[in-house]
Amino acid sequence: MNDFNAARDIPILLGAFFVLTAAIGLIRFPDLYSRLHASSKLITLGSAGIFIGVGLEFAQTEALTRLAAVLLFQFLTTPLSAYLIAQAAYLRGLEPLLEGPDEWNALGKAALLDEHLEERGGG
Repeated sequence: MNDFNAARDIPILLGAFFVLTAAIGLIRFPDLYSRLHASSKLITLGSAGIFIGVGLEFAQTEALTRLAAVLLFQFLTTPLSAYLIAQAAYLRGLEPLLEGPDEWNALGKAALLDEHLEERGGG
């Protein structure tokens, strides 16, 4: 009962690691957008590992079918709901908190693009 089964325990441990990483990300990240990214991606990966480990433990067709259906539903709905939450926050005017250096100068290029579009629209 207390023996180590690598096929079952390693996916569960990896899933638990992803869930722990998501929890740390929720605490450490500064704004809604980065917290939402951490929670949606890592929770989905973590639950996949846990579901795979549980499915390997049960090894019954009915249990595997139900776990696969739940996992498929989660893979389809979690990214969509995270996108909708982020879009609603953006449309309500919640700006992302930008800290630190912009390694690729992406924000500067976006500002230049906005200025260019305003000049073309105004002229």
